[in-house]
Amino acid sequence: MVSGPTPTLQYSITPILQVEDIAMTTQTFAWRDLTPLIAPRSVAIVGASQRGADANLAREPRGNRVIRNLRTFGFDGRIVTVNPKYSEIMGYPCYPDVASIPEPVDCIVSAVPNRHVPDLLESAAQAGVKAAVVFAAGFGEIGGEGKARQTRLETLSREKGFLICGPNCYGVLNVFGKAPLFASTIPAGFLAGNVALISQSGGLSTTIANALMLNRHVGLSHIISCGNQTGATIEEYINYFVEDANTKVIAVFVEGFKQPERLLAVARKAAEANKPLIILKGGRSDVSKRAAATHSGSLAGAAEVVDAAFRQGGIVSVRSINELIDSVSVFSCDGFIKKYHGGRRIGVLSGSGGECTLVSDAASNVGVEVPELTEATKANLQESVADFGNMNNPLDGTGAMYDDDKIFPRLLQGLIDDANIDIVTINLETNDPRPKELKSGNRFTLAIETAVAASNKPVATFSSVVGGPVDPEILQPLRAAGIPIMEGAECATATIRNLADYYEFQKARKSAGSEAAWPAAHAKLPSGILGAEAAFALFKEFNIPVAPTVLAQSADEAAAAADKMGYPVVLKVESAQITHKSDVGGVALRLANTADVRAAFTNIQGTVKSRMPNATIDGVVVQRMAGEGVEMILGIKRDPLFGPVVLCGLGGILVEVLKDIAVGIPPLSRQQAHDMLARLRGFEILGGVRGKPAGDIDALCAAIVAVGNLAVSLGDQLNGVDINPLIVLPKGQGVVAVDAVVEIA
Repeated sequence: MVSGPTPTLQYSITPILQVEDIAMTTQTFAWRDLTPLIAPRSVAIVGASQRGADANLAREPRGNRVIRNLRTFGFDGRIVTVNPKYSEIMGYPCYPDVASIPEPVDCIVSAVPNRHVPDLLESAAQAGVKAAVVFAAGFGEIGGEGKARQTRLETLSREKGFLICGPNCYGVLNVFGKAPLFASTIPAGFLAGNVALISQSGGLSTTIANALMLNRHVGLSHIISCGNQTGATIEEYINYFVEDANTKVIAVFVEGFKQPERLLAVARKAAEANKPLIILKGGRSDVSKRAAATHSGSLAGAAEVVDAAFRQGGIVSVRSINELIDSVSVFSCDGFIKKYHGGRRIGVLSGSGGECTLVSDAASNVGVEVPELTEATKANLQESVADFGNMNNPLDGTGAMYDDDKIFPRLLQGLIDDANIDIVTINLETNDPRPKELKSGNRFTLAIETAVAASNKPVATFSSVVGGPVDPEILQPLRAAGIPIMEGAECATATIRNLADYYEFQKARKSAGSEAAWPAAHAKLPSGILGAEAAFALFKEFNIPVAPTVLAQSADEAAAAADKMGYPVVLKVESAQITHKSDVGGVALRLANTADVRAAFTNIQGTVKSRMPNATIDGVVVQRMAGEGVEMILGIKRDPLFGPVVLCGLGGILVEVLKDIAVGIPPLSRQQAHDMLARLRGFEILGGVRGKPAGDIDALCAAIVAVGNLAVSLGDQLNGVDINPLIVLPKGQGVVAVDAVVEIA
């Protein structure tokens, strides 16, 4: 079982808001129907006990706790229990085993030790049960016998279609379906709403849920604590909630993806449904990757690849629990979202000059703008707020706005009316422990509500510090008025950045040219490192421009090839054992005539043989030298989770030092290729610097798309591609690959 005390889900007020474009070309997947697991109409609790019938027991059995939760929520389906010791538990019929239940149930809840779980679920599947929630730990996350147990569950789910939540989890809580198959105690009065929460961690599922309900007044449609994902996966849960009418926002904490090949497809499906998908991905650092492997048996992907997948799927990527909570608070606030029409220019009103400085810094760090106020705004404020000297953004209201109740509304209205501002933010202390009459937040709440009611501009609030209970007398009226609360300038500005990024993604997704076609599969190629001619022939199939190249076996052949293609040329040794040719004297540049070619051929053969006596030399490549341009690297690496990914960056001999690389998940559109380039620190070099001409960025984008198509077409048979350098010629002259390594599995 899950060890240690189980956190209790705290209750809140009453149900609140309940539960929306152009499709992209992508892979299509068959999705399993998770209804028997998430919205069952009949449930069997395996492991409940009569000794747990007394609710005052210090450690109530989890099976009994589930029964109490079902009662609390008013589950109106059939409930039975399974325990060979009893004929009845807590008023419900009890059977010795699952096979003895007169009619098969949709789902069983396994509250038994881990060693019994595989046999239990296999017998349940034979009895016609379709799903199970497994609380127990001690599976893949511990290795050895645990891994063997998990393999049996994975096989059952894969081969029989049996749906499993867990193991090592808290389970499933369906609020509107009144089906809480959940290990945590759930008091009455749970705050229902439009947010579905999926958490691989059981403990964090209750931590996040409580913070959303109590400190943001955000209600939930579901909570899924999925643990090791032996059956149903994060991707499948997301798909279910994309199709769920009660869910408008999907929030996820994940350590590792089990079906990453489906993530982009379901993310795009969420975007098309206008349902923001907000994910906190753990396991980015080397230390946390080790923790993830021992905690949930998950394999964490490389951080830059995960980030690329999130960007391309329109996934809102957050880096902390606090940012997750604030982002969910904003994206789920209908009144705020309806007034937001894009932009990342914020107006800030605070009573603290120090906070004004900090929020400006925080905004700059995340790419949010704090623009100057218009001259009209400054003039109006000077007129309406006599003797008030600060007319800058952020607006420092100083102690004056606390002393004179007329000042705060006028300053706020000035920001709302300013044409340079997209979103108004108010620094408001929401966890003030002082008596009500002394709390500054309470004093300003009514003025904020009044101003927002008459405005078409979105307004949000943020506190100076993170943590502590939020005053419900401030929280609830503001939320009802469409004014979300955030905590801390760092999280607030990051959340606004997330909102702007998502808006821009949706706008770009609906524009022409945003789709990426899915190329057909390529014929099988011979394994190993392809020779230069074979590699370049492959590139030509995908319209990747290459320099004219001929493999020569003698000085005479080299000279003839050079005479035919035209000078200047370059000679390079051809050997599968030599990756860095120049390091062993295997390259000769700028050869201008036949004599130079003959001499270089002989010199390369002799030098390489002396330095690499065991290397097999297949000849010497003769290649027409490309014109001057910007050297880039363009290639494919295979990620353990997402498969082939495209890498592009500033190339040449310093690529490993500079490490200025952008990543994309193929297939890619032209726009996605351009977005990759724009993320490079050295992107300005392509635009022309210090008298150099601008590079042919359009041709470079086309090459990126083509390499991505090559990767998708070759699929699993491709281990990697390294085009270094790819010369970006001046604008209008294209690009050309001059050196490449292609490895086939």
